[in-house]
Amino acid sequence: MSSCGSAPTAPIPSAPLPEIKVNGVAISESDLANELQYHQHANFDVVVQQSAQALVIRQLLLDEAAKKSLDISKDNQEEALQKLLADSVTYDDPTKETCFRYFENNPDKFKTAPLMEVDHILLAAAKDDFPSREVAKKQAMEIIAQLKNDPLLFPVLAKQFSACPSKETGGSLGQISKGQTVPEFERQLALMPQGLADKPIESRYGLHVVNVHRKIEGKPLKYSMVEDKIKGYLVHRASHLAIQAFIQNLIEQAEIEGVKMLFAEDNIHI
Repeated sequence: MSSCGSAPTAPIPSAPLPEIKVNGVAISESDLANELQYHQHANFDVVVQQSAQALVIRQLLLDEAAKKSLDISKDNQEEALQKLLADSVTYDDPTKETCFRYFENNPDKFKTAPLMEVDHILLAAAKDDFPSREVAKKQAMEIIAQLKNDPLLFPVLAKQFSACPSKETGGSLGQISKGQTVPEFERQLALMPQGLADKPIESRYGLHVVNVHRKIEGKPLKYSMVEDKIKGYLVHRASHLAIQAFIQNLIEQAEIEGVKMLFAEDNIHI
């Protein structure tokens, strides 16, 4: 993980960058190379495509702003784009009926966070140290076998083997809810039934032998408690979809060379 406040580092190109044109006007290679740093993917070709697409969309919006006599000088471009979208993109605010229907159709989204009482034994192994992880997994399975024969051994084995400070309290994590542990641990824990897990759970820290003492399911929230949140979400979604449709229309009318536009709701960058 990069240090806080550091600027993103541009990937090193493994091949010449493509020549990109929008309505006959070229996007400079230096602009494309600079854009690469803002897109993350293991495949460099995907980084290039995402970067090129972002620059194409931005250029199309700037061209449209210019057609509407907005000031697109360098220092005023962001303001011009915001005004363009505010003036050109329209959508209907969700009605009370729409908000309530969303609430009724998505009951699992509107509950208090569930609580779980959990004990664990952490067998530490670095995320990218595969040999150590295999050793830890084998050891975890041996510990699980011991615990199946004698569940009362959990505090003893936690004290002996766990790399977590909770070993001093028999491996107890107490009552935990969403956000109190790392996401990959939480996701697997949420799917577990009560009792000793048959297999260890993996996290960035290593392998965990887990025993769930108790699961307290979340309680449904009243509509009045989440009405504003639902409306805000639906307004944001409607706005995003309207912007997507506006940009899609600009793309369809434009002559774009050098990049295939892979248009989807989650890859709009302007």
